Amino acid sequence: MLSFYPGPSKVYPQTLGFIQEAYEQGIVSINHRSARFESLLKETLENLHQKWDIPAEYTIYFISSATEAWEIVAQSLIEKKSLHLYNGAFGKKWGHYVEQIIPQASSLEFELNESLSEFATTISAEIKTEVDTLCLVQSETSNGTGQVINRKELGFSTDCLIAVDATSSMGGIELPWSEADVWLASCQKCMGIPAGLGVLICSPKALERAEKLNRKDHYNSIILMEQNRKLFQTHYTPNVLGIYLLNRLSQTLPSIQEIHQHTLEKMAIWEDFWTRQSSFEFDFLVGKQELRLPTVLALKGEASEVSRIFKLAEQHLIDLGKGYGTWKNNTFRIANFPSHTVEDIYSLIQLIQA
Repeated sequence: MLSFYPGPSKVYPQTLGFIQEAYEQGIVSINHRSARFESLLKETLENLHQKWDIPAEYTIYFISSATEAWEIVAQSLIEKKSLHLYNGAFGKKWGHYVEQIIPQASSLEFELNESLSEFATTISAEIKTEVDTLCLVQSETSNGTGQVINRKELGFSTDCLIAVDATSSMGGIELPWSEADVWLASCQKCMGIPAGLGVLICSPKALERAEKLNRKDHYNSIILMEQNRKLFQTHYTPNVLGIYLLNRLSQTLPSIQEIHQHTLEKMAIWEDFWTRQSSFEFDFLVGKQELRLPTVLALKGEASEVSRIFKLAEQHLIDLGKGYGTWKNNTFRIANFPSHTVEDIYSLIQLIQA
């Protein structure tokens, strides 16, 4: 099975060897309070800082998933009121989850072909002043939109924390770390390993907020997470295998700048194909090229044609992503993650053209 599903998706081929390596070396059985694990975690964090070009003052934490990170942000960082700006299902879900914890949390929806910066200009100064935490989705997996995160253009107070869900882009493209205070993602997409591990990245300002609120009554308190990170430990028994796989991959993969360039080159192949094809009617769900997420393509067409593409793919052991939410019946999605090769892309293109 060749998976183009937008997560969980195709893992890097070398991952199998690393899993065997972890078993043979006893990594899968080590105590997460041991010196051996501390050394592994320290090395992994250092490698990610270097390979992903994360600022030294930002801190990295391993959790179970991006969805868990939504809750961590609500429990540890939102002081009184958060605002969630979204144009797809996952941004909407994030706002819904937070409302169960922070009653004053609110959400605003913007259009599919509208940028965050454009929409932010329509939000009143009064609302912007009231908000202490702004929650955004950089990579909306449900519809294939990708947003530029620019703190100044958003126009919120300098005291306002900005938290960004980059689940379908972290590890696949360069991210403007300093433009936000919290970045979160899951590993089963651009990171190219099996599901079960999440990454939470915090700025010094985010940690200052956590210390100010001093909320220690939650299992996933950032204060507790930071106390353990300083010891190169985790606050709960972690996915040691996932951390090991991420560590080994970070040693062998190129820099994020090179990965970013490869991602754009592969996206160009897809855009050229879907622009030139004429034997069937499909188009990008996101009309504006600059708003298309280069790691997840969303294509729209007649429901019957979408169904035909899925049946054809299944017959050839290729897994595609079904449409999501509003676009369930007339769209499908294709992952364009770093683990996908140019050869993978042309295999799917040839199948579609057949």
